[in-house]
Amino acid sequence: MPGTELTWGIAGYGDIVRRRALPGLLSLSQRVAVVWGRDAARARALADEHGVPLGTSDYAELLRAVDVVYVATPVAAHVPLAAAAVRAGLPVLVEKPLGLLPLTPAPYGGESGTAPYGGALGTEPYGGASARGERPAAFRTRPPDGLRAELAAPGAHVGVAYYRRLAPAVVRLAGLLAGRAVHRVTLSFRAPFDPAPGDPRAWRTDPAESGGGVLADIGSHRLDLLVRLLGEPVTVDAVLGARFPRGAERAARVELSWPSGARASLDAEWAPVPPYDRMAVTFDGGRVELDPLDAGRIRGVVDGAPIDEHLPPAANPHAPLLADFARSVRYGTAPACPFTDAALVDDLIAAAYRAAAPPPSAAPFPFAGGPSAGDPSRGSGPPAGDPSGGNPPAGAPTAENPFPEEIR
Repeated sequence: MPGTELTWGIAGYGDIVRRRALPGLLSLSQRVAVVWGRDAARARALADEHGVPLGTSDYAELLRAVDVVYVATPVAAHVPLAAAAVRAGLPVLVEKPLGLLPLTPAPYGGESGTAPYGGALGTEPYGGASARGERPAAFRTRPPDGLRAELAAPGAHVGVAYYRRLAPAVVRLAGLLAGRAVHRVTLSFRAPFDPAPGDPRAWRTDPAESGGGVLADIGSHRLDLLVRLLGEPVTVDAVLGARFPRGAERAARVELSWPSGARASLDAEWAPVPPYDRMAVTFDGGRVELDPLDAGRIRGVVDGAPIDEHLPPAANPHAPLLADFARSVRYGTAPACPFTDAALVDDLIAAAYRAAAPPPSAAPFPFAGGPSAGDPSRGSGPPAGDPSGGNPPAGAPTAENPFPEEIR
């Protein structure tokens, strides 16, 4: 990547940094000068492992030593750390979701109709407390405040790590849909994830750190794809499934609609086999599927002609994301996912959680067959209309899909 070499500081030392970010930056001949984390010893150990000069728990030390910052901490720290980098005049790439919601200890609000996690920065997105209906026009036009305003300010260079935007199959899908009316999008995801209390990944089950459960974690990527392909929806509705002991939901269903008449459904579940991860789009002139989503294969029919293309993603899907952000910094262009798009994804997550109140234990979960009998932690059956009948679909996330959802 000639001409775009920068000096990076990394905030975080989890799995996504070890498996994706550090190898990606080093493969791109970028210089990593600092690894930061709350535990200085862990930061130094990771820095030493990869030949990075400095590991520290002093964030100010990181900010003084770098050209650009990558934030890959638990979600609750994303926005504060990113805002500090912006104040220091530095561009910042942030992991997803942003975590713009003011988090509270109560995972789903207390009473019916209250905002889980405190709502979206005190605003009333998507129809107020009910969150079922047209969103008020003033919502997107009112001036942002607080940390959100700092990240959205003119001159702030902020990108968010929704790397699927750069996947060749997603780029191809966007091209196929250009100029066509989209009627329906369905996204279905299931994978096992049930960390024990001492597991370093267990923070993802605590909304005070993660901002939510499977919807905020896995669902955020898929909501971003919908934003990328269809823009801003006008309605959001949701229902949540069983929860982890620390409060995050294991399963979620979200329904969205757009002014054009397009509709989408997102089903996401952390549950035992069978795993699946698929996306299907029906539009004027055809229907196509990406199944599995990350395998790079597009199948379907467009204008009466069959289509079967294989456009595999990069071996490290963070590498194109990091290269794109480095170019955007060097040349002053917009990153693949700018702050405004990612903030909309956070707003959609907030709206979905508001729509899902009261707590999910009081609401049915509408997957076919409902939650597994006698054990609500087991999740539910396959999505309604699933032709697999619960059996792993052809090309399920195995060798054909080398990029299962990241576990940070």
